[in-house]
Amino acid sequence: MYEITMEEHPVFRIPFLDFRGTPVGIDILKVIETGITPVCNTAISHREGGRGMIGAGLLRMPMASFEQALISLNEEISK
Repeated sequence: MYEITMEEHPVFRIPFLDFRGTPVGIDILKVIETGITPVCNTAISHREGGRGMIGAGLLRMPMASFEQALISLNEEISK
């Protein structure tokens, strides 16, 4: 994520990474240039409080969504 984001958060730090700030601000151009898409962490909580999590997973966002976002951004800027 560090390769495709703009900054590191000054407050939210990761102890395992020597307290490096969490990556924030996904940069569309960096995603397109590197071919690296963000990973999304998902979780599903039980509908009844106190029952905890019933599912979790990771997924990689599709490149097509970033390509379309760049096209839309270019169209908006060109207006």
